[in-house]
Amino acid sequence: MTDERSARVGVGPIRSRQTFAAMRRPTGRGRSGPISVSYVEHPDWDRIEVAYAVNRKVGGAVVRNLLRRRMRAILAERASELEAGAYLLRSGPEGPSLDFHELKVAMSQAIEKATTRGRPGDPSTPRSTTGAPR
Repeated sequence: MTDERSARVGVGPIRSRQTFAAMRRPTGRGRSGPISVSYVEHPDWDRIEVAYAVNRKVGGAVVRNLLRRRMRAILAERASELEAGAYLLRSGPEGPSLDFHELKVAMSQAIEKATTRGRPGDPSTPRSTTGAPR
C-alpha cells in the first residue's frame, strides 16, 4: 500500500455535475453477477467518489436501502486498495439475494475488471488485427 492511498480520507458521494457527465463515458467497466461498475479515472484526485444505482426492479425501499448499505460497507472496507476516481455501482434484481460474502466477491471482481481493463499488459485488452504488416 502506498503512502498516497493510506492518506485518503475515505469514500464520499459524487456531487459535481462534471463527474456525473464523465460517467457517461467511463474509463473502465466491469461486471460480475448482478453487480456492474463504471469507473472514471482521476489520477490527480486524492479521493474516491461513489454513486449507487439501485432501481425499483431490485425491490422495495427497504430492500434497496439494505443493499446500498451493504455495498457502501464493502466499498469502505476496500477504500485503501482502490484507485482514485469516480465509481458508479449498479445492482440487478438478483443483488439482494446474494449473501454478504457473495456480494463482496461480486463487487471485488467487478471493480477489478473496471479499473484494470484497457491498461497496457492487461490480458483482457482486445488486440487489433487490422494494420498488421504483411
